[in-house]
Amino acid sequence: MVDNVEDGDGKMRVLVLGAGFGGLELTTRLSEEFGNDVEVVLIDQADGFVFGFSKLDVMFGRTGAEAVHHPYRDLVKPGVRFIQTTIRTIDPTALSVGTDAGDFESDLMVVALGADLDPGATPGLVEVGHEFYTVGGAFALREVLAGFEGGRVVVGVTSTPFKCPPAPSETVLLLHEYLSERGLRDRSEISLVMPLPVPIPPSPAASEALLEAFSQRNINWHPGGPCGPFR
Repeated sequence: MVDNVEDGDGKMRVLVLGAGFGGLELTTRLSEEFGNDVEVVLIDQADGFVFGFSKLDVMFGRTGAEAVHHPYRDLVKPGVRFIQTTIRTIDPTALSVGTDAGDFESDLMVVALGADLDPGATPGLVEVGHEFYTVGGAFALREVLAGFEGGRVVVGVTSTPFKCPPAPSETVLLLHEYLSERGLRDRSEISLVMPLPVPIPPSPAASEALLEAFSQRNINWHPGGPCGPFR
């Protein structure tokens, strides 16, 4: 099928691909500025949104997955039509896309699809390790941590740049708290390995505070150089 540019009333159609922060903010602004004078179509393959920081709440058992999932049907604004489907092709000349739900054309197309994470690009990570940067990975770690009975934990950053620079530091601090509450901290070792000289280079004050917090909690800090085999 082809979803035509105009639906008979002459409205301009804006096609927004991706319902992350960029897509949601743009469609909200368009709704507020133009109301029903512009037809806005928002496409994303997911049915809802999870704030990045919420992954850690689920991971450490502070809340359930359902509590941090925000359906797009509750977020889209008046005049915005949300379509959940997978985009297969993008034609930048015709301002159209091909999806599993059919083809969509527009007068103005905005691509805000973001980037996918690829944990498999780090040799051995998927096979023997865990990651908490994807929603699925973080949620799966909830059960892994619940079954952890103490031992050695390494939180490692494989390369730069990486999104949310404070996240690794926040994770080791939360891990310290989590293991302490379960009575497992004394028989556990926590290490943070990063290819940076300090936890958050753009903020010396924050880095200094984090390093002090690591020292107080006996969290091992290993800075500098890309992560390789850790012994």
